Amino acid sequence: MSQQTTAGYSGYHQRQVPAEDPELTHVGPGTRCGEYLRRYWQPVAMSAEVKDLPVPVRILGEDLVVFRDKKGDLGLLHRHCAHRGASLEFGIIMDCGIKCCYHGWHFDIDGRLLDAPSEPAGSPVRQKVTQGAYPVHEHGEIIFAYMGPPEHKPPFPVYDTMCLADTDSKPFSLSMPANWLQVYENTQDPIHVLHLHALSSGIQFGAASGVEQLIDYRDTPLGMINVQTRRVGEHLWTRTTDSILPNCNQTGAIWEEAESSKIFQRVSMLRWMVPIDNTNTLTIGWRYFNDRLDPRGQDDPSIVGKESIDFIGQTGGRSYEEQQRQPGDYEVQVSQRPIAVHALENRVTSDRGVTRLRRLLRERVQAHAESGEAPLPQTNEADTISTYCQDTVCSVKASTDEDKLMKHFGNRVADCVVESGPLTEAQRIEHIQSMCEKEFSD
Repeated sequence: MSQQTTAGYSGYHQRQVPAEDPELTHVGPGTRCGEYLRRYWQPVAMSAEVKDLPVPVRILGEDLVVFRDKKGDLGLLHRHCAHRGASLEFGIIMDCGIKCCYHGWHFDIDGRLLDAPSEPAGSPVRQKVTQGAYPVHEHGEIIFAYMGPPEHKPPFPVYDTMCLADTDSKPFSLSMPANWLQVYENTQDPIHVLHLHALSSGIQFGAASGVEQLIDYRDTPLGMINVQTRRVGEHLWTRTTDSILPNCNQTGAIWEEAESSKIFQRVSMLRWMVPIDNTNTLTIGWRYFNDRLDPRGQDDPSIVGKESIDFIGQTGGRSYEEQQRQPGDYEVQVSQRPIAVHALENRVTSDRGVTRLRRLLRERVQAHAESGEAPLPQTNEADTISTYCQDTVCSVKASTDEDKLMKHFGNRVADCVVESGPLTEAQRIEHIQSMCEKEFSD
């Protein structure tokens, strides 16, 4: 019996483009997703960008200016002066705060009006006017802001991978003309690694990443992970990739080849996909370096920074022909339209991670809209937040039913990774090592 297919040449009947999904893609003040994102600390700039002049930034649809006053204190203010709207990007850095160049109104880093020099000494303006301002926190050469209700400001989150021994970090910041969600959900689409980064464009990362994989997903206390399991020679390799809600991601070693056994190897990147506005995204975070992650010396920290990172396809700086011949993440995410239209998608089983991530986000967005509450991560005994991204590689004999073996191995590693969250780093390694030796040793 022949298989029926749909009729071809149907462009005329597929011309209508529905609206985007505003609940998850619109991020300005007052929007559901925007208000949810504002309940968490968001990175807004690298410290190296903020020197002796104010720096204009746009975050979550708001025009702001970040600066460091002469005392060294950071400020993040609404860009347009509360007096007559001139931009504070042209302001004068003061010992304390910033002064508008237009009429000299002087604001502290918290937005309080310190002086309005052309007004009489007793003018009530100094008590009535404040410039919009947000709290900031500087960590690891990145400047973070909390843009939500001041009374709900959470503690700054310190993830366990921000404190790894014998690991160097370097901040980076990449901009992309695309909605934040299509950038973020790419991290829960692991099947694209096989196609985009291997079969379509040639090997862009480690050759082992181009090996067929079994994929699963599960929730974590922070959001979700995908579980990728591959057979690479005599080894089974399971990678778990973090989505830390609302908009943070961790991934494993860029050049992993799974050529030797390793247990709970940690991450190559911790990054946030921060909405600049509805149609632009700032990917900002840290790239991590150590000999375990890069045994063949393929990393290049010297080029990691503003609009630059040391692996292909993350920025728009290549020629159009090169982008067409060897597309990367940048090309596929931008080309989905400024805001991807979910109603036009035909999602299949390999899109389970994207579907799951959207569902988790929608549940959180809706819960926040109804209750005004946003869940915060809990700290472990080391006073950091346990995360769930890692690579584990073990020597495991092939089976007559390889799919069953790979699925079992991937599930057991993922079980151990998630259930070991409350333990120390050393205890987590021991827990996974013990499981592998008991259940999968030759």
